[in-house]
Amino acid sequence: MKKSSLLMIASAFVLMTATGQAMAQAAKPAAAAAAARPAAAAPAAPTPPTPPTFGAPIPGQCVLGEQTAMSNSKMGLAAMDRLVQLKAVVDSELQTESTAIETEYKTLTATEKTSAATPAGKSAWQAKVNVWEQKRQAFQVKVQQRQQEMQYTRQEVMQAIFTKMIPQINTVVTQKGCSTVSTSDSLLHYDQTSNTSGAETQSTFVYVNPAMDITSSVVQKLDATNELLPQFDRVHLDPKAGAAQGN
Repeated sequence: MKKSSLLMIASAFVLMTATGQAMAQAAKPAAAAAAARPAAAAPAAPTPPTPPTFGAPIPGQCVLGEQTAMSNSKMGLAAMDRLVQLKAVVDSELQTESTAIETEYKTLTATEKTSAATPAGKSAWQAKVNVWEQKRQAFQVKVQQRQQEMQYTRQEVMQAIFTKMIPQINTVVTQKGCSTVSTSDSLLHYDQTSNTSGAETQSTFVYVNPAMDITSSVVQKLDATNELLPQFDRVHLDPKAGAAQGN
């Protein structure tokens, strides 16, 4: 048996495993190595700065945090829970297939020498390698397809929530007398995540007078409708279409 055959499946397996790790399917050796190293004293978390004293609000100018409103609303939180469920199904599916491919790979590497004892054995082993390679390639395509499907599903869900939010935005804009509404994403932000005693805290503020921010008012209006999105499933892409988009 030529050494190139074993190198081919070894290289292919490394690539397949790396793809699986990108989907949080494989073990994380880096984490294990970090755990084995002596614990170092964690640097003290910086003290969050005090927000500035803003000038007077600009009449008719309002600011909306679209992503914040969608994520913090009851509708958005329920949708995120559903997305987590869908991702868990995807992870389970890919983990099962990844494990099967890994097991077959180990069998191939373990039987290479004994199979090479005869020409017929070599030929049979090489045929198995070719089949395994086809499975590996198909698995890579599936991983990419599932990634795209989850991405498109989330995009569609966010668009649906924003559509539901439009009437509430219109109501608040009318009540507040907004002449224009800017997205808070276009403004300067301060964001800091710190971990104190195992508890993660987030310090954030937007550089705008809070009186101009209508985000919480929009969330309250949306929550008051008690409306949730209809149950949704993962977007299913055609494998060939997914592969074409990935190229």
